[in-house]
Amino acid sequence: MRAVHQMAPLRTGVDMHYVEALPPQTQRVRATVLCVHGFPDAWFGYRKQIPALAEAGYRVLVPDMRGYGATSVPREIEAYAMEEICKDIEALLDTLFIDKIVIVGHDWGGTCVWNFALHYPERILGLAAFCTPFFPWKPDNPWPRVKANENSRFNYQIWFQRAEAEQEFESDYGRAVRCMIRGTSQADIAATGEFATKPWRPTQDGGALANYPATVPRSEMLSEAEEHEYTQSFARSGFFGMLSWYRNVERNWVWNASTEGKKVNVPCLMVTAGRDATLPPSMTKHMPKWIDDLTQHNVPDAGHWVLQERPEACNKALLSWLDAKSSVIERSSQAKAHL
Repeated sequence: MRAVHQMAPLRTGVDMHYVEALPPQTQRVRATVLCVHGFPDAWFGYRKQIPALAEAGYRVLVPDMRGYGATSVPREIEAYAMEEICKDIEALLDTLFIDKIVIVGHDWGGTCVWNFALHYPERILGLAAFCTPFFPWKPDNPWPRVKANENSRFNYQIWFQRAEAEQEFESDYGRAVRCMIRGTSQADIAATGEFATKPWRPTQDGGALANYPATVPRSEMLSEAEEHEYTQSFARSGFFGMLSWYRNVERNWVWNASTEGKKVNVPCLMVTAGRDATLPPSMTKHMPKWIDDLTQHNVPDAGHWVLQERPEACNKALLSWLDAKSSVIERSSQAKAHL
């Protein structure tokens, strides 16, 4: 596997950092796979998937999304609307002369890839989402309901609207990593003390990290070097851009009105995590109505950070699905080259 760090100046005004990995030189490229991370994360969240995909014959692209890592951090909240984020992906593909991709997303990255598939269907060969289900557009604005229910599991999204959220995370980047990026092993749960058993209610508790112990050890998922990589990435970008993804719910809802009633018409893989408290597997039950070619897989012994907590299971599910859909994905991927 050959992996390199690159920078791409995009027509959207963003300078995008991305990691690119290619298959062994003796192997043909089957298709391009672009992976989109969520919050709080970076390209680094896919470090355990990149080698597996490249060794299986795929060209892999994993950017730091806008507001993250070494990519630009615009200072306007509206710059983080999903429309602008999807334009970055389109611009990156055009900059690299890539026609179609398999797109993979986790967390906010999952929301992004579902949106990209609806607005740019001509660029998609297939789609895989980890944890984040597809939700069709509905005519009722979702944000007033979120704000009105401070006891819901989405209470953290209300807290993330505030400048205090940035101040809290930026007061100690290492602590933010140790608190937020954790698995569901007994040791990881025990180390978080009261937080492991209390509902996450930052607006009521006085912060997203308020219920964590003063000293939180590194997650079993992360080595010391990996924790350092995350800490450096977050310190480089700060949290304004990251949190601003949450500050455009209504803009995103307005933009997506044009997708009302649309299905996702490419092969899709939905991987859920059995211990994901925020996005439990039950939230995917409606998806077969909206996706005709849908493969579903559950990793029961993992939480929201499933890609890092159970990488072997995730890689197996992803590669098995790609192999099963190879006749469609690879034929479509190579079609333009033979015109």
